Amino acid sequence: MKRKLRTNILVQSTSYLFLLLLLFLALFPAVWMFITSIKPPEEVFTLPPKLTVDNPTLVNYGRVIFDSNIPRSFFNSLVVTVLTTFFTLLFAMLAGYGFSRFVFRGSNTISTGLLFGQMMPGVVLIMPLYMMFGKLHLIDTYGALILANMAITIPLGVIMLRTFFDTVPRELEEAAKIDGCSNLGALFRIVLPISKPGIVAVSVYTFLHTWEEFLFALILSNSSSVKTLPIAVNEFSSEFVIDWGGMMSASVVISVPVLLIFILCHKSFVKGLSDGSIKG
Repeated sequence: MKRKLRTNILVQSTSYLFLLLLLFLALFPAVWMFITSIKPPEEVFTLPPKLTVDNPTLVNYGRVIFDSNIPRSFFNSLVVTVLTTFFTLLFAMLAGYGFSRFVFRGSNTISTGLLFGQMMPGVVLIMPLYMMFGKLHLIDTYGALILANMAITIPLGVIMLRTFFDTVPRELEEAAKIDGCSNLGALFRIVLPISKPGIVAVSVYTFLHTWEEFLFALILSNSSSVKTLPIAVNEFSSEFVIDWGGMMSASVVISVPVLLIFILCHKSFVKGLSDGSIKG
């Protein structure tokens, strides 16, 4: 009995130590980023590097907010991200509901095509997208960034929401239709409220992907009026010099909306992912 108890204690202790190690590895880059953002230039390059700050300063944040393109890029990222999330949800809800409730010729082929679309890396899509947007005169516009990101986010959104819609009893919709609801009315009044965790999961996924997307923003935008935050942060690095203080301060600014979204929605997001994986 004592031997079994000691074994359990050893296993639990090892598990906790492993979790603490994972937590340290996950949090250390964020802590180092914040500490570097409040260091004066002379402390950034001290050897050996220090985790403490002797003379903390907000000068780096002042330069980022008032002397760089970060505010405009923040606005650009917000516009592109919000519109991409909205249109992704709209099309994913309608398409997912159609796949879930209606059997039509070629539906299985289209579903498989969505999986292939999700598996395609952005670097494969960027060339045909650039050529197409060039002919449509969409290069260096919000439209190009929104459509390019939707090409990545809609397939997974449709797949996730279809999984949730499949679990909603059809009897509820039939009862609503008896009371005079149309198919769209049943979708918005019955199906979507029940599928709220899935909607939150798709929204958070789309928001995070678009907010942090780099490749499309780099290739499809040329001017500061359209460039998003990842491109603006990259501009703190030149061929010979890297402004580490400015780059880390800008990175903190970028991380704030992501952190807020995750704090507000993490329960529904995790529930949506877990329910979708179990129900799927």
